[in-house]
Amino acid sequence: MTEDPFAPQFLFFHAVNYGLAVVAYTMVGQTLLAFFAGGPRSEFFIMRFFRSITGPFIRAFGFLTPRFVRDVEILVPLYVAFWIFVLRFVIGLVMLNYGLAPRVGGAA
Repeated sequence: MTEDPFAPQFLFFHAVNYGLAVVAYTMVGQTLLAFFAGGPRSEFFIMRFFRSITGPFIRAFGFLTPRFVRDVEILVPLYVAFWIFVLRFVIGLVMLNYGLAPRVGGAA
């Protein structure tokens, strides 16, 4: 018998995973859009929206961001997105270890 990966017991895992994925991919999109919209401080409405979502995370991960990345301001969201992807992976493994995440695959 296999377990349902969308069972209510896994709701917390899916909410955390989806939330971090939205933030990380928004940072990747912000970096890509900055190349076309006139830089990271553009007043284009989508860039303002991206900055409103990613700003708290960029400030929270500021202690991990080295000076040479901060000097190239357009790369900061991409650098922080990398660490959020790592955080997603680690949180996923921890939740899997404690039975809070669905297992992939069937019995061998």
